Amino acid sequence: MNWKVRGIRGATTASDNTEQAIGEAVRELLDEIETQNQLDPEEIVSATFTATPDLDAVFPAAIARQRPHWQNVPLLDVQQMQVKDSLPRCIRVLIHINTPKLQKEIHHSYLRGAYNLRPDLQLSQISRQVSSHVGIK
Repeated sequence: MNWKVRGIRGATTASDNTEQAIGEAVRELLDEIETQNQLDPEEIVSATFTATPDLDAVFPAAIARQRPHWQNVPLLDVQQMQVKDSLPRCIRVLIHINTPKLQKEIHHSYLRGAYNLRPDLQLSQISRQVSSHVGIK
């Protein structure tokens, strides 16, 4: 088995700048990433979270640390670059994992208001899902 380090990207938005709203958004995003990638936390090398400057009620990594088996995962929070007219209340994550999967088998998750940040990934994932259901490779 040929294992490599791969990156999983994801993003979401929080409804408000509160610990509860940020927590809900982070949990939903990580649930989606774990489910779609059949992710075992033991395979995680590290995770970096970014948050836009309008989110400062709680660290997204503090929410991730509460997940089962994430206590020993190296986590980092950084503030997202402030770009004029960019998506507000946005949380992004980059998770590095050890995996035998090919890059094209990695599922990147963009939820809530962040859904349109990477429409190219959304379309390619839908195409892969349809192909796998009808047996096309």
